[in-house]
Amino acid sequence: MQFLNKHIVVIDDTHAILSFLRISLESLGARFSGAATASGGLALCESEKPDLIVLDLGLPDKEGLDILPRLRRLDKERSVPIIVLTVRNQKEDRDMARMLGANAYITKPFIMSELVEEMRVQLKIDVKPHLRLVGTEDEGDYEKEADSIR
Repeated sequence: MQFLNKHIVVIDDTHAILSFLRISLESLGARFSGAATASGGLALCESEKPDLIVLDLGLPDKEGLDILPRLRRLDKERSVPIIVLTVRNQKEDRDMARMLGANAYITKPFIMSELVEEMRVQLKIDVKPHLRLVGTEDEGDYEKEADSIR
């Protein structure tokens, strides 16, 4: 369970993405909350104190870039990481998101393993490989396996 008890808020107006991320993140042990609008996402983040926020830029009621500074100011002491997940791949959007406080910028369509890896980096979750003996010592049968170290 890589994200055990980590609360991740996703603000995205695409129902399929919200559903996919809910299933994927909950299977990794995260507590998931989702909102389809900027106002709903702000309210959720103000009341729920997330460990990480995933933000789409193209929301129906307000631009993600418009709410990014407000999300950044929600909890100054904790400095909650914000990952922008959007279809916009223009350099200007990337630069503006970084300037306004985004920690990372990933474009859609995205590869889930890359998003999970960025979440791990932002949440400072370390994954280290170790060796585990599978067979007998005489057989010399070893298997490399990755485990999440918390």
